[in-house]
Amino acid sequence: MHPIDQPHYSRYKKIGQTITDKNATPDTAEFFNIGKNDMLVPDSQTSIDYPQIIKDHKSLLKEYCTTAHSIGLQILVILMRKLDVDPEEIYQRHRLAEPAGDHIRMTRGPPRKTLEMPEIQTPSHTDFGTITILMNWLGGLQVYGTPNRILGNLTFDDSDSDGRWLWVRPKKNCAIVNLGDAAVKFTNGALCSGRHRVVPAPGEQGKWPRYSIVYFVRPEDQCRLKALTGEEEGEEGELAKEWIFKQAERLMGGR
Repeated sequence: MHPIDQPHYSRYKKIGQTITDKNATPDTAEFFNIGKNDMLVPDSQTSIDYPQIIKDHKSLLKEYCTTAHSIGLQILVILMRKLDVDPEEIYQRHRLAEPAGDHIRMTRGPPRKTLEMPEIQTPSHTDFGTITILMNWLGGLQVYGTPNRILGNLTFDDSDSDGRWLWVRPKKNCAIVNLGDAAVKFTNGALCSGRHRVVPAPGEQGKWPRYSIVYFVRPEDQCRLKALTGEEEGEEGELAKEWIFKQAERLMGGR
């Protein structure tokens, strides 16, 4: 079955459909995906028949997709200019109305069960789109890095034996922004995607369920995943649609 036809990819993912470690421990989060392109067309043209509550709030969801998509592209354009890449190269690969894997994800993670090492809500991974805009109100997001005591920044290298999981504290009225693997490909490795995971919130926050709203900006389905600078002559690159499906399959543990 093609990943886009699997319910956990195109709409609802129930708890336990993703494995979190080599022991095949199931995850504890559930989420619902809302396709960006579906929010831009009449209900009769959507890829799936959404629940009525989604249809009732379609205008709001359309506005959210449009706004988050624009913010993600603005951030990318700033980064590309620093790398001497023509911003039009980004715009032409992420046009709002073109078919793509962009979507809103509404996630719920259960409260912490014990004070010990918590269960994994979302396993360790890097995002496989271009850029991600995340809104959440409780802690729980962790990045894998090495604290730099001199500069106070992070080195994202999960092969470093000194690395450990570091909490990302939510900040009021702010979004958390992740770069994805497509950004790495477009910049020939000049940009990197940080490895992260989600666990129940620390301390007193942990007694509450954790909700988050994510918007994934991904390359258009027919975009070729290849470097925009320093690319080798004759490089074709894989179609974004197929590449993203493969990444999704791998994250879901082949389920």
